[in-house]
Amino acid sequence: MAATLRALLDGWRPAGDQAIIATRAFDVFTSRTPLVGQYSDSSAVTHHPVKSLGPMLYWLLALPARLGSPGTLTLTIGLVNVLATIGVVVLARRRGGLALMFATALALVLVCRSLAPEVLHDVWNPSAALLPFTLLIFLCWSVACGEYRLLPITALVASFVVQCQLTYLLPSVGLLAIAAAGLLASRAAWRTDLQTPPGAGRGGARWWALAALLLALACWTPPIVDQLTERPGNLTAVVRTATASQHTLGASVGWGAVIRTIGVPPWWLTDPSSPWERKNEVRSAAGTLATVSCVLMLFALFAVAVLGLLRRRVAECSGALIALTLCAGLAAIAYATPATHLLAGTLAYTLWWGSPAGMFVWLLLGWSLGRPLAQRVAPPRRPAVLASAIGVVVVAIVAAAVAFSQRPDYHLREYRPLQTIYAALDRAIPAGRTVRLLGGLGNTTFRFKMAARFALRRRGIRPLSPGTDARLGTWYELRKRAYDCTVYVADGSTKPEDRAALLARVVFNDGAHEHPVTAWVSPAGCPRGRPTISPAAAAAH
Repeated sequence: MAATLRALLDGWRPAGDQAIIATRAFDVFTSRTPLVGQYSDSSAVTHHPVKSLGPMLYWLLALPARLGSPGTLTLTIGLVNVLATIGVVVLARRRGGLALMFATALALVLVCRSLAPEVLHDVWNPSAALLPFTLLIFLCWSVACGEYRLLPITALVASFVVQCQLTYLLPSVGLLAIAAAGLLASRAAWRTDLQTPPGAGRGGARWWALAALLLALACWTPPIVDQLTERPGNLTAVVRTATASQHTLGASVGWGAVIRTIGVPPWWLTDPSSPWERKNEVRSAAGTLATVSCVLMLFALFAVAVLGLLRRRVAECSGALIALTLCAGLAAIAYATPATHLLAGTLAYTLWWGSPAGMFVWLLLGWSLGRPLAQRVAPPRRPAVLASAIGVVVVAIVAAAVAFSQRPDYHLREYRPLQTIYAALDRAIPAGRTVRLLGGLGNTTFRFKMAARFALRRRGIRPLSPGTDARLGTWYELRKRAYDCTVYVADGSTKPEDRAALLARVVFNDGAHEHPVTAWVSPAGCPRGRPTISPAAAAAH
């Protein structure tokens, strides 16, 4: 909540991939409604466009993109993350009572501390799925313990998470498999902690399972349509990419990811200076303490799983299997990441979910070891109420301390320059125009062009640019289409052409250097008049 509020007060605006997501969310209620998700860097493996599996992130942001200010987008993600956090705490109470609830609440605070504040409200797909994925972990654990009424919400959250980012596919499939196996086992007379409500027979579970199936079908219909209508479909492209022969980072990096996830000190208990550190950490040697503690914790998880199986206790067995699945998923993703410079760098964000994964491992082991003692000691009601009050105060104090000590958003320096660019385009380009959008920008400022595209699109302006097919679709591709005027977003203050009129000049400071960025329109006022023919069309004629 603090991270989201701070972003709104700082004037958050989408740029780069965030602006592309906002633009595609704007397209949801049109004939160009996206059928798949965000463009993936894994396209570099086969040199064919690969995208995230589905458009549910666009669905979530469709109304905010159209009806609210740009800040409404980040507010929406912030609210989703708040609801996901509440859901995790509620489910933790159902699994382990007040003790596990308070422990989970404190752990979530520390997980947030281990991530950049921007991740907690960002519309970027690796960020947007992170706390919902944490909720999915606890949902699958609860379903495995027999809570079949959670099947529909589990199907919805799993679909959203998997469609956001490919890195969540493997662990989510593993979690769902354990949830299904545990549900079948718990309904086969295994001992659980649940009280079966009156009239809750096997027929009731079937209806909830049917509702989950129908909901999942609705979520996955667009990707299926894409697969059936495109050649090749995105699902085919994903499979080809996953099975392509390539040089990967290997087992040492995969093992390093597991060590840093659960070994001492684990990622979720650290406070990184940069959100991109993990790509370097997993490729450097881990310390002896981290390695030994990781091995011991893995053995402990195996022991809990085996004892839970022998004692026919679904909660312990399924929880330990989920923890092991998370570790295996992290290892597999790091291991299989291609070793090229571009794709190896994606570990910086594809391993963010190591924080909630490590948190769950530690909580599960603590709960498994402390549960027998807690069952022997049943405190009277009044001390329990006092302990609860103390727990609330402790969680609030720690949460406030973390909130007040948070660093600024990683992209904070962009927000004010982006506000100026957004406002200038709103004033200068009339709604309903078709414009050619060109950007002569460097690596530091390239995000401003995507921001300009969304600033135009949200006002009903069609921005055409060369080379937008893969990321945005053919409707935004320049090709031989006519346009009313040209909008330039460029580094420096050099006039792009004689007729160009300056709209805005801002200075973006990346922390090391200052970069002047300018926006221009040619001709001034962008008159509707006779449309200009694109250079490609002129050459064809």
